[in-house]
Amino acid sequence: MADRKRTAKRETRAPSPPFSLTTGWAGVILALLVVLFFNAVIVGGKTFVSPDTTQPAGFVRIGEHSLYHDHVYPLWNPFVFLGMPSFASGAYNPFIYPPDWPVAIVQKILPLPELTWMLLYYFLAGFFMFLLAREWGARAEAALLAAVAFVYQPNLVAIGSHGHGSQLVDSAYIPLMLWLASRWMRGGGWASLGWLALAGGFQMLRGHVQVCFYTWVAIGIYSGVEWLAALRRPAELLRNTARLAGLAAAAGLAFGIAGFYNLPLRDYSRYSIRGTGSGGGVGIDYATQWSLAPYELPSFVIPGWVGFGGSTYWGGMPFTDYPNGYIGIVALVLGLAAFLAGGAPRLFALAIAILSLLIAFGRNFPLYGFLYDHLPLFNKFRVPVMVIVLFQLAAALGLGWGWSAVIERGPGEASRARLLDRLLLVLGVTLGLVTLVGVLGQDAWRQPYVAAAVAHRQAAGQPFSAEVAALAYGGFIGDLGRAGLLGLLALGVAWLARRAKLSAAAASIALLVLLLVELWPVSGRVMESALGDPVQRNLEIGRDDVIDFLEKAGPPGSFRILPPEFEFQSNRYAGFGIASLGGYHAAKPRLVQDFLEAQLPYNLGWLSLLNVRYVVTPQPMQPAPAWLRQVFAGSGYVYENLLALPRVTVLGRYRVVTPAKAILDSVKNGSSESSEVTFLEQDPKLGLGPVRGARAEITSYRLNDVTIEVETPGPALVRLADLWYPDWTATVDGRPTAVLRADYLLRAVAVPAGRHRVMFRFRSPALARGLTISVVCLVVTLGLLGLSFWWRRRPAQSAPEAA
Repeated sequence: MADRKRTAKRETRAPSPPFSLTTGWAGVILALLVVLFFNAVIVGGKTFVSPDTTQPAGFVRIGEHSLYHDHVYPLWNPFVFLGMPSFASGAYNPFIYPPDWPVAIVQKILPLPELTWMLLYYFLAGFFMFLLAREWGARAEAALLAAVAFVYQPNLVAIGSHGHGSQLVDSAYIPLMLWLASRWMRGGGWASLGWLALAGGFQMLRGHVQVCFYTWVAIGIYSGVEWLAALRRPAELLRNTARLAGLAAAAGLAFGIAGFYNLPLRDYSRYSIRGTGSGGGVGIDYATQWSLAPYELPSFVIPGWVGFGGSTYWGGMPFTDYPNGYIGIVALVLGLAAFLAGGAPRLFALAIAILSLLIAFGRNFPLYGFLYDHLPLFNKFRVPVMVIVLFQLAAALGLGWGWSAVIERGPGEASRARLLDRLLLVLGVTLGLVTLVGVLGQDAWRQPYVAAAVAHRQAAGQPFSAEVAALAYGGFIGDLGRAGLLGLLALGVAWLARRAKLSAAAASIALLVLLLVELWPVSGRVMESALGDPVQRNLEIGRDDVIDFLEKAGPPGSFRILPPEFEFQSNRYAGFGIASLGGYHAAKPRLVQDFLEAQLPYNLGWLSLLNVRYVVTPQPMQPAPAWLRQVFAGSGYVYENLLALPRVTVLGRYRVVTPAKAILDSVKNGSSESSEVTFLEQDPKLGLGPVRGARAEITSYRLNDVTIEVETPGPALVRLADLWYPDWTATVDGRPTAVLRADYLLRAVAVPAGRHRVMFRFRSPALARGLTISVVCLVVTLGLLGLSFWWRRRPAQSAPEAA
């Protein structure tokens, strides 16, 4: 009797509900995948040590010294070139990005890997992509696949591992902000608008303006598609128009929240190579150097199409050896199924896929030139292929929608189901034929491939041997066979799922495995070359006996060096507080660029004027010029310039030269003695002299200010051999005075006869205005969020009263 009761209980017990992929479980899976893919960083003790990850040390080391030793927030770096803004150029701006604060605190408490912050954004990029795909109708399993496809494409892996952290972080914001914009357009709600403004402001504060620009372009296209779709529903048109205006307001608030960074950045662009080209932007030739060539399109699914790794790459972009646009065959063949259905999000994805691809072509397609001339801000940017992140986002969404269509078991339209089955069949036959023809006919294709590769490289003026081209061909054939096999397997899984031979869960797991098998090896190759030991991340990296000698040669502000030619674009010396005539920054000051383009760094007149006291060479000079004297020999050789002028000089004469660029030649040709005369482009109407016996001494030389004690028998000009920039102000004995642009790119002030204290201070009006705007916009945004919170709580509070 008892046994029958127990049996009855077992029979009546409710069956366990099937596992459902919730948002929380998706987050767990994405976190585990990050741990597995980046295991060398998390548990292997490695870090990323590519040149772009270590180059910022030239700004970081001296910036941290100013912060923690001098207790001054650094706005200027005097050790790179002749000096340049460090904050306004985006080179070094600590503490301005609020999400960094809790991460930094946690890392101080827990023994987490150095790159925890970076791994967090790989996770967030996937998680936000999952939310976006779900928002736009993908099933949970399919949304997870879309997230994986977005995160583990080699483009996103490369920018993080090779030192472009701000680009990675801002790219992670793209799906988040599209998700928030979609929620606002779909349901309104002040919370969505407020969070969008806050996220947009934080994205801008992370500092990659180009990705921020692309993000808002994507939001604008999406909202435009939604508005156009509402034309068929007049009742929704007014609502969508109002919400479109709301998105514009959110964009304004986002810009304002980051105003204290955006305004100085905008000001600096006017004086950098990004804003002084034709039309106020970077020159079109420079801007389009990284243009995707149309013949590289097959590399989107066959990574070795134009070579992959080292010297085998023969595509159209410089300093590149991996497939920037790679999405994989799995995403492509299943993504095509996404467009068997309509809807605004799918039209948006198709639109940004096409648009971003055409923009990525750069100089190889007319659209880029048109946008460069007519779209505001577009001419400030370079690297056209960077926009490919939007194409890859669209491809990931397509995968999510396509797989949702495959595993959907609801009572859908029979005609659409038949069309999907036919599409899968056609794709399978086509893919199988292409793979067979390519692999079985590889001997026939070898010579045309090799000839094309050699011709493309030779046309670009770069040697490329037939042997290297043959090596690239071997990689291509291997990748072709692999892509064909993975594509056929993906289609096979889809076919089995359509026939109910595999459950939706089992089929999704199988496809996830195929996706990882396809993406991880390719992205892993990109990441592997950047892995190294953490010791290489130490800010002391690069110290040698030459650095030790130069550190003892004099205090900051007393001399400048000319580095070896192979290190001219390095910030190594600057990182140790040694002022260098060279350096690296992607948006260097325009005045410095003019100086470099005139090939003046090795001119004796300019070397002397610019206080270049030491010349560093890798080998001894045989023989050395009479004006150079060897003062150190070790791992490198240091020569003293016996004709170098001090950093600050007192002058009794000036000459006016126009146009301003002619001053470059005037100094080069030695038309006047730089120790006695300076060249100005405008006449300040000053009466100077006599200055015989005058002296000037730098008594304080810090990043944001310089103090000089001057004594002169007559009125004079005091010239400081540091870069002129409009935010530098000056006082003489506490009274403000004008800062003149001397010798085309230096600073000078007028002083009367006698003893005086001259102080140069870096003061940014744009920063002050931006701070005010940021506070106001942040208060408004927080007010929107507070209003939304209060509004949601109102019914709960009023219910008891109504009762």
